[in-house]
Amino acid sequence: MRELLGKRLVGVLATLEPDGAPHVVPLWYAAHGTAVVLATSSRSRKVRNLQRDPRATLCLHDSRSGSEVCGASLQGLVDVVGGPDATDLVDMVHRRYLSDAGEMLPDVRAFLVYDDVALVLEPAHAWTWDERDNPASVALRSSGGALPLESTAPRA
Repeated sequence: MRELLGKRLVGVLATLEPDGAPHVVPLWYAAHGTAVVLATSSRSRKVRNLQRDPRATLCLHDSRSGSEVCGASLQGLVDVVGGPDATDLVDMVHRRYLSDAGEMLPDVRAFLVYDDVALVLEPAHAWTWDERDNPASVALRSSGGALPLESTAPRA
């Protein structure tokens, strides 16, 4: 759990829609004491969902080709923090993902201004999985038998 929380990955947050369906979105995050903080816009669907029902699950994973996957799911209640109380928390999340120079780029600043609330997830339950050393992962890694995962290209 600590290994994944300490890595600069993208978390996947699931909240509940009014009809009970999951709403799932990728987000930047930062560990903060026993909590995990995520930065977002007060106008987002996830915030409306959490204001109605504070239950959420955050999935962190570092997946590689083949069966070489590890991850964690953290389930708990989210406190939506806005106003001046959110500023330092949102900044903490941004600093994990951006260099000082990157944060100063005008287009980046214009994009980040929408992150005006912090979501503070206090995990009540957590579970992990780690298949990096299972025999199938070792065999695939050593033989080169797993096809690589693919990333998408930036849009022009």
